[in-house]
Amino acid sequence: MPTWATKSPGQEKESNWLPASKDKFYLMMRLYWPDESDPTILNGSWIIPAVMKTR
Repeated sequence: MPTWATKSPGQEKESNWLPASKDKFYLMMRLYWPDESDPTILNGSWIIPAVMKTR
């Protein structure tokens, strides 16, 4: 799922927009898992998707 972390990316993309300053910021992910069956980050069977920088 594309998520934008920047100044406003435009109204058509604001549903997945995380406002961020031009300065340095840290992107964090909080995960909640109901059990330990696969896929799970606990045993490595689920991998966090890569973050890609855009212009």
